Amino acid sequence: MAETSELIEFRRAFVWLLCGMLLPSVALVAFGVVAVANERAAVERRLAEEYDARLHVVSQDLLARLDRAADAVAAGREDRLIASLQPLENPPAELADAARRAASLPIGGHVFANAEIGNERRGYALVRSLFGGNEVTLLAQYDPLAVAGEVSKLAEARFPRERAAFRLAPPREPVPALAALRRIVAEAGQNATVVARAPLGPPLDGYTLAAELPGDPAAPLAFRNRTLYIALLVLLYVGIGAGFGLTLREMRRAYKLSRLKTDFVANISHELRTPLTSVRLFAETLREGRAEGPEEVQECVTLLSAEADRLSRMVEKLLDWSRLESGRGQLELERTDVPSLLDRIGEAYRAQQLPASYQTEIEPQLPAVDVDRDAMAQVVLNLLTNAVKYTGDDKRIRVRAKRSGRNVAIEVEDNGPGVRPHDRKRIFERFYRGDDLLSRRTEGTGLGLAIAKKIVEQHGGRIELDSRLGVGSIFRVILPAAA
Repeated sequence: MAETSELIEFRRAFVWLLCGMLLPSVALVAFGVVAVANERAAVERRLAEEYDARLHVVSQDLLARLDRAADAVAAGREDRLIASLQPLENPPAELADAARRAASLPIGGHVFANAEIGNERRGYALVRSLFGGNEVTLLAQYDPLAVAGEVSKLAEARFPRERAAFRLAPPREPVPALAALRRIVAEAGQNATVVARAPLGPPLDGYTLAAELPGDPAAPLAFRNRTLYIALLVLLYVGIGAGFGLTLREMRRAYKLSRLKTDFVANISHELRTPLTSVRLFAETLREGRAEGPEEVQECVTLLSAEADRLSRMVEKLLDWSRLESGRGQLELERTDVPSLLDRIGEAYRAQQLPASYQTEIEPQLPAVDVDRDAMAQVVLNLLTNAVKYTGDDKRIRVRAKRSGRNVAIEVEDNGPGVRPHDRKRIFERFYRGDDLLSRRTEGTGLGLAIAKKIVEQHGGRIELDSRLGVGSIFRVILPAAA
């Protein structure tokens, strides 16, 4: 039940972590997408505001130039902006109103007008002048091509260092769908971009002044900002992914450690209960005087001593692990011959009075090793204790010392049931035991192999496991040879 509750809490914390990381990032991405979408429009709007003022100046200069061309007509001079000149005798309906206004002007005055003649929009100046000694109204038609060329000259004179091109854009008449499509394709292939337009009045009503910049002026700035945003977004997601991965790993480690601690508490409680029950039982037997004769008293005392030793070994393992974890356990390395190290291990093994013996095989001329003799004896003794506990009645245990490349290997081989494949990666973890708590038949705290691995690694070595189910296991301690 507790394990299920811990799993639920872990999943809940994971969901909150996921929401806490992903929701702000999704909002940021949405904001970035909107910003990128509006960025080009903002750049184009800024350019339009900048060039609208310049177009206004050019349009005023153009209007003044058209006035001068009309004044030249009134004075009887030629002007290159005038395409044709004729007296206005019978004005068309489109020019009737302009003709009446021009007739009321003094000599030299003029009126601008537009007319649609032959599906063509034309610009006129109606000029009051003397013709053949009589006051007449002259109809002067402006040349669109000459006016368009004049626009470029006026813009260059007003803005000599301007990189934009100012041109006169003709009216856009309704066109069939196919012609419109062709025009769009043609415009898409152009190398200039219109950044601002200004409509003109008579005599160029319908025409517009356009400011064009080479290429796509918004593209470099938009591309730079977009690239910067994408790079920052990638860095953000890399950071979020790394933080998420590290946090998830720490959460999994904390959950795993919590489960191991829960197993350890249940395990140590189970292991302590048995010897404590025995101690209490034998103590009560002695206290109540139920032991009959000195032999039974001696048996109770012997069993009390054995259970006390068992409790002492459990406590020692816990203290050893605590010292190793806190870094308080300092190794005293000595140059040691392998045979003498195995002799010390044999003495420690016999002191344990375990119900089994083992065979020793030593390869000749092994190099010496730099080890803490007591610590390394504890390592091999832990492996031998496990071999004794997990083998059956027919115990065949061997301790073998041999070369392993430039290193020295000490192997403990048994004929036990072997280690299951899914337990082999975790068997050296603290508090971990391969068998189920309910079906456990052997005592232990799950710290012996973890302590052994920690000590071997402090010596600069490693510990390996080769195991076959139903055949046995070989635990191999590999130590660097002394220089």
